[in-house]
Amino acid sequence: MGIFSAKHKDGFTLIELLVIVMILGILSAIALPQYRRSVERARVAEALTLMRAVYDSCERLAWENGKANCGVAVENGVANFRKLDIMAKGTFANNALTLNTENFAYTLGPSITATAIKGDYQGAKIYFDGQNFRCSTSGLSGEGAKACTVWGASTWNE
Repeated sequence: MGIFSAKHKDGFTLIELLVIVMILGILSAIALPQYRRSVERARVAEALTLMRAVYDSCERLAWENGKANCGVAVENGVANFRKLDIMAKGTFANNALTLNTENFAYTLGPSITATAIKGDYQGAKIYFDGQNFRCSTSGLSGEGAKACTVWGASTWNE
């Protein structure tokens, strides 16, 4: 009986399988929150881009119609989402002063407002006045109150 006559077992032992499952569980516990945060930041980046485009379009429309700014154009009925020269996927509400997309409801006014309409951060708001973005979680609790931190609001105007 030499080295070639030993019994050979195929497969893994129960302990080996438990160790692998435990390692996978630890890795997923670390990776999943980071993945969710990245997805949420991507949603917000899309919102910031759309808000800037909406604001610029509204300012152009106001200028073309002799109004001082977007807010005045909205107040005088000159501007609404249907009249802007941008394409945005969503549905209109409130006489086309609100555009509802998959993740946010955008509202025209003196500043463009985006309100989160789904997920953990529902109700959190982003404002854009043409110069700066602001984030607000006033009145929210739990995960919603953390929206500005998760969204990275402190770096928006750098």
